[in-house]
Amino acid sequence: MEVNYRFLKAEVDVIAQKENVLAVVEVKTRATDYFGNPQDFVNPKKIKLLLSAIDNYVIERDLDVEVRFDIIAIILQKKTTKIEHLKDAFFHF
Repeated sequence: MEVNYRFLKAEVDVIAQKENVLAVVEVKTRATDYFGNPQDFVNPKKIKLLLSAIDNYVIERDLDVEVRFDIIAIILQKKTTKIEHLKDAFFHF
């Protein structure tokens, strides 16, 4: 539905809908996991910004949906790319 949706100071990478589920997706990419996994860089401040942006999005469009927050974690290495899709990711913090 949206890519790089902006609301105030928040930017939502991807907003997708399948049936009655609105998936809010944060994409994090790193060249290495030396300092931690990409999903480890989604901090409480970022989560708060995403929540406010999606609250606005749902109200503005009068949507009656279940909202799910996912993270796509990507590690780009020299010879391989590792991609992990974490569904309901904010419940893992």
